[in-house]
Amino acid sequence: MLVVLFTNAATAVLPAYMATFGPKLGLRQMTSARYSWGWHGAKVVALLNCVACVGWSSINTIAGAQTLRVVADERISDAAGVVIVAVITLALGMLGYKYVHIYEKWSWIPTALTFVVVLGCAAKHLVNVPMGTGQAEASNVLSFMGVIFGFAVGWVSLASDYNVYQPETTPAWKTFAWTYTGLIIPLVLIEWLGAAIMCVAGGAAPSNADWTAAYKANELGGLLGAVLVPAVGNFGKFCMVLLVLSVVANNIINVYSMGLSISVIGVWLAKVPRLIWPVVITAIYIPIAIAGANSFSKSLENFMNVLGYWLSIFVTVVLLEHFVFRGGDFARYDAAATWNRQDRTPVGVAALAAFLFGALGTAMGMAQVWYIGKIGALVGGAANPFGGDIGFELAGAFAGIVYLPARYLERKYIGR
Repeated sequence: MLVVLFTNAATAVLPAYMATFGPKLGLRQMTSARYSWGWHGAKVVALLNCVACVGWSSINTIAGAQTLRVVADERISDAAGVVIVAVITLALGMLGYKYVHIYEKWSWIPTALTFVVVLGCAAKHLVNVPMGTGQAEASNVLSFMGVIFGFAVGWVSLASDYNVYQPETTPAWKTFAWTYTGLIIPLVLIEWLGAAIMCVAGGAAPSNADWTAAYKANELGGLLGAVLVPAVGNFGKFCMVLLVLSVVANNIINVYSMGLSISVIGVWLAKVPRLIWPVVITAIYIPIAIAGANSFSKSLENFMNVLGYWLSIFVTVVLLEHFVFRGGDFARYDAAATWNRQDRTPVGVAALAAFLFGALGTAMGMAQVWYIGKIGALVGGAANPFGGDIGFELAGAFAGIVYLPARYLERKYIGR
């Protein structure tokens, strides 16, 4: 719980500050990335953001589908659940910016109340698990931090997409404060609840056989059913349906922002009517979600780690450009006159170099089932052969060390 608290408290600063770019520049996040990543470099990160949006949509939809299948007592398949969640998301997302905000404004309330019910039903079963000590425990904490970081930092690539219509005079501290508050409260509370329940159902020493069996059989949906249904009966199933609203709320953001990112990848893509993209995106992530429906937890963990790696590089480059080379002054962007001018934005050589060296740092620091880097292995030591993941820390550090001198030379010899 302490790892959850402190990692989120530090990480949420990044998307909260990135959100301030929206009112000040009037640009979506991937468009404003042109001022640090360059015209062509922004295409690369926009493409990566599209991949991330598809990934999040797939994982969220799997969670919703599993929940619906358990509610229906196995009378519908995971595939049917995926299609149901995806179609609801598509229908709401295509209504546009205004209605996305309206849905997000109210949908959190029943979701929050439902999580309170989950806590009430689970409370008597929760146990206190003593924390381990030593190098093995320390390396596990570092790996866990990487997962938490990957979840919270996922908002840095789209934070300003949803406040660009606010007045330019909006104080940056207000944008920062509201975004930070809106992130930190649900992130910490829900992750605390999830960690507490998983200690009982899937920890090193699970203490509730019914929860453990339900989780092994149906993962997240099964676990929710095991917590709620025995305690409150059919009302528990109703609560599970309400929780699907949170899946829809998250997926609407992914679908909408991916449509915006696509327009940065190519000028010709921007000419395609925006209503087309939600349909295309939905058609892409439905089969992916169906294929991954049997491995939700592992897919989620691996995806959040990979997300944390590249977004660590992305946000490092953007913030170094902003604070070091533009003095933290939004007026030095001249966004109104230059946002769509290739000849007035950086070439992107420095950002590309930072990306490559950041990827090297990732490879050296990561500790995944499918690959353990040299430094990641050292962190784990003999006590933990699986290593300790410090991939996102090294990704950001390597990228920053290279970007500063490279950007200085780029500005000196190229002039922009």
